[in-house]
Amino acid sequence: MLEEAFSEVVDTLLASTTLDFRGEMTLAHAHLSVETSDADLLARAAAERALHLAQNDIERAGALAARGKCETRLGKTDIALGTLKTALALNPHNRDACKRITAIELAAGRPEAVISLTEDLLAKGANHARLFAAQSLAYARAGDIAAAKVSDGFDAFHLAEQLAPPPAWDSIEAFNAALATELLGHPGMRYERYGSASALTWRIENPARSDTPLFKALLGQITAVIERNVAQIRRSDHPWAASTPQLGHLRNWCVITESDGFETWHVHQFGWLSGVYYVRIPDSIAQGSTRDGCLAFGLPDDLAGPDGAAAFGEHLVRPRAGMMMTFPSQCYHRTYPHGLGEKRICVAFDLRLN
Repeated sequence: MLEEAFSEVVDTLLASTTLDFRGEMTLAHAHLSVETSDADLLARAAAERALHLAQNDIERAGALAARGKCETRLGKTDIALGTLKTALALNPHNRDACKRITAIELAAGRPEAVISLTEDLLAKGANHARLFAAQSLAYARAGDIAAAKVSDGFDAFHLAEQLAPPPAWDSIEAFNAALATELLGHPGMRYERYGSASALTWRIENPARSDTPLFKALLGQITAVIERNVAQIRRSDHPWAASTPQLGHLRNWCVITESDGFETWHVHQFGWLSGVYYVRIPDSIAQGSTRDGCLAFGLPDDLAGPDGAAAFGEHLVRPRAGMMMTFPSQCYHRTYPHGLGEKRICVAFDLRLN
């Protein structure tokens, strides 16, 4: 699946005489990744088999969320809505079901249904990026921009600062130059990745290796800043801050964009706190006056509606080498192509709850 060899995954799994729950779910996701109507039908059948093999409500909700995705793609939105609501009734923490219900309800012009859903999920103890993102979208679509911004949390919780160089390095400029060379020579660098927000970009999904000492040094600096930021967030009474972790897992990856590369609107649904560190930024971006090569926070107009997205506004961040930024994982963001022959290199990360 990671190598995007979806047909090989399907062939391997179908060669098995029996599949367990995990096998059927993997088969369903492999079929979905093909993105054809025939494959979606096969995915729905696999999700249905997984549902019958599930041994607890969390697994049942996962199978139903996958089935609901298939039904949505097949144009059966009313059926999908019922399937996805059943998934959330079994497991209020299921991110996929929350995401897809939100998209269906907003497309039908029912933001109040999404607001009610998110309030119900919060009351049941759910607390994740898709929930707060859904709430922001629904409030914006309903015209309550103040409430949308509170749910989003960007204004209250984003932080940006220039990172100090790791020990034994005299300047962040020298460190970044060496780090850029290490990353550009990384054996894991590949062009694009299915299912990500990256378009026309190079990515390194797992930069930390035994032969990437500079990247590991960077993670040490990033971790120290995150720990300080988390301590500050913990003092807030925002519902998002209620799940401030005592322990977390830092997931990180690298994005390298050339002339036409960019990131589409997205949130980091598995993260709690997300961020970015800029390794190399062309001078014309760092010192520019246009949005080319910049990071932007806001809301996608296809979900929030053109009026809601416009009223919510766009916060433009001009990157510069050595800058680190953190923000709640539910904050929608995107980047703009820079149109240059030079490379823009950044490291993105999520603090995920254990």
